[in-house]
Amino acid sequence: MHKAGEIRLDKIQAQDPTGQCAKVKVSYASLSAIDSMLYTGELSPQKMPFTIGSQAVGMVTEVGEGVTNVVRGDRVVIDPYLYCEGCDPCAKGKFVDCVDLKMYGVYDDGFMSDFCIVRSEDLFKLPDRVKDEEAIFAAHIALAMNIMAKLELEKGEHVVIMGASLVGIILAQVALYYQAIPILVDTRGDRLSIAENLGVYYCVNSTVDDARKKIFSMTGGSMASAVVYFTGTNSSLPKSLEYAASGGRVVVAGWSGTKPDLAASFSQVFSKQLTVYGVSNGAKMIPAAINMLANRTVNVTPFVKRTIAFENVDEALKTQVDHPDKDIKVLVKM
Repeated sequence: MHKAGEIRLDKIQAQDPTGQCAKVKVSYASLSAIDSMLYTGELSPQKMPFTIGSQAVGMVTEVGEGVTNVVRGDRVVIDPYLYCEGCDPCAKGKFVDCVDLKMYGVYDDGFMSDFCIVRSEDLFKLPDRVKDEEAIFAAHIALAMNIMAKLELEKGEHVVIMGASLVGIILAQVALYYQAIPILVDTRGDRLSIAENLGVYYCVNSTVDDARKKIFSMTGGSMASAVVYFTGTNSSLPKSLEYAASGGRVVVAGWSGTKPDLAASFSQVFSKQLTVYGVSNGAKMIPAAINMLANRTVNVTPFVKRTIAFENVDEALKTQVDHPDKDIKVLVKM
């Protein structure tokens, strides 16, 4: 990307890995909402030009002299998060709470490239039973797992998930694994159908039904112990807070580099004594996400619907910007 609205396929000089870095031949990358925001100028990168792409899977081809965790020939998924290692949460090993968290493909060159140089600590080996096109979703699963960790849901508790987005549907599957009861709310019937086919029993189409009444009925009148609101969803935050029970927990999830309009009256936060968390990442949770894929706890097969060639990324990104609901995910075969 050379500037907002201008993306093209360029040749760059080959690099060799040194120190604690490894060179990866990318097999699959994917387009994300963050790439769309960069393209439209809604999100500003740290430099121009730069290589987009924050999600990728590939094979290690070379390693620096200090690398011990991976070797040539290993299939790996790349953790997209760059944590500062200098703040108090990082010092305590709580990387998901890093106060200066950054991301490949925004603050540093991303992975939409034949080859990329990556810190070896950001590479995680894949078992044979996890395909490359499945592993591309590891960061989404890691984010869902961080949300679940914040909520500390117990068996049988209801969680309302606002938005049948890719992460929303994955989160519903993770909630089922922990024996919580997800209630997925969206206006898109096709997305809700995907969730239903994956075993998410409670799905509410808010254009057809009164969501509050449905949730009241589904929870036996107590409303939900937890609510997850994804920035960019087609519902408002104040409306979402109506679905929380008194003393409930709320997660507002989204990338910290964006500036979503979350203008809201927080009277319900005080009147219901809600606990609100902000979640922006799943840093260092990639191994657990890989395990969920390997054990088939999370099924990502319905999301692997469209794969494009590397040379068609510019056209696909423009289509994604103009028609954001056209594809739930676009994979790029390198």
